[in-house]
Amino acid sequence: MTTNALLTNGTVQLLHTAFPDLSRNDIESLVQAARTRTFPAGFDIFKEGDKGDSLFILEEGEVNIVVHADDNQEILVDTLGPTRYFGEMAFLGETSRMATIRTRTACRIIEISEADFMAIARTNPSLLRTLMRQIIGHIRRTDRAVINELNNKNDALQAAYADLEAQEALRSQVIVTLSHELRTPLTSIRGYLGLINQGAMSGNSLKMALDSITRNVEKIIGHTNDLLLLYEMHPKSSDFEYVNVPDILIEALNTARATMEAEMIRVTMDIAPDVPEIFADRRGLVLAIRALLENAFKYSPDKTPVSIRAYRENGMGVAIAIEDQGIGIAEADVERIFDPFYRMEKEGAAQLFPGLGVGLTIAKFVVERHHGRITVSSIPGIGSTFTIILPHRVV
Repeated sequence: MTTNALLTNGTVQLLHTAFPDLSRNDIESLVQAARTRTFPAGFDIFKEGDKGDSLFILEEGEVNIVVHADDNQEILVDTLGPTRYFGEMAFLGETSRMATIRTRTACRIIEISEADFMAIARTNPSLLRTLMRQIIGHIRRTDRAVINELNNKNDALQAAYADLEAQEALRSQVIVTLSHELRTPLTSIRGYLGLINQGAMSGNSLKMALDSITRNVEKIIGHTNDLLLLYEMHPKSSDFEYVNVPDILIEALNTARATMEAEMIRVTMDIAPDVPEIFADRRGLVLAIRALLENAFKYSPDKTPVSIRAYRENGMGVAIAIEDQGIGIAEADVERIFDPFYRMEKEGAAQLFPGLGVGLTIAKFVVERHHGRITVSSIPGIGSTFTIILPHRVV
């Protein structure tokens, strides 16, 4: 199914559409490494778990991206048409295919092997930097599509099964979500380290690679912290005691700032003088307030101020309000933001936020264990206020 047809100006235009950040000279260099292949409908170009070292750009026809669930059920993640590409993980040192690519119709495809590409890229650092940057962004968008599709499947499972079955589906969702959230930063790190070890990076290119590695290590640390929070959500026992509210707030703030590296965000704290001590699980309450603060920091991309207030609520309890001036929450999302792994960001959104989507779930769990509640007030584009309301005494 491989042809040696001469690549025409149409191929140049195809590559330019697929990789718009590349210059005309970069595209013409890339054409030197390209070859044309044709496949019939219903053919697996490669299967999940296969080894491979080529990038493919679809010239004519359509292909399906298929992944497999734990029960080996096939899940259709996406359908790609002309100018879309796949197999890009091979260019970042990942030789095991993460999905099955199956032709939906007869297809004509441009293939570029990693070896042929690297032979050109070593003499063209600009091509290497630009293509790597675009491919990493594409991987993140693809992973988000996979996560969304798998989340939808798990939502359907939870509606169909009870208790034990639903818990197993949730466990699978944790694993799948985490694996895809970690794959992009780990693959990026591996790819850049491979290029550095080959001597393909120097000067500004080397600095860019090291900066990318540093950012991705920070992402992995953030995901690990989320998992630790999820683990700590179900401690073996809860130790309730009288605790001082200012001490709880300061401890939660210091921890959240260290975790999110949010030193540049200004935080104000206003504690009413008549706020009493509360009977609470200190460790759990710190976790809950920390999760709300990290949420405020994360969804304030412009580093706008965050405020913390503590005051008496109707004379019977204590309220702790955390207010940000971030992106806000749409009304349609408010009902679901406490669901495990729910994310407000949508495909194609201007901003992508890190994390696994468990912080608010943890906060709600802890507060309800204190016989309290959380309220949410939010206006998109203006900001959000999360308020924890706790009884003065829990027996």
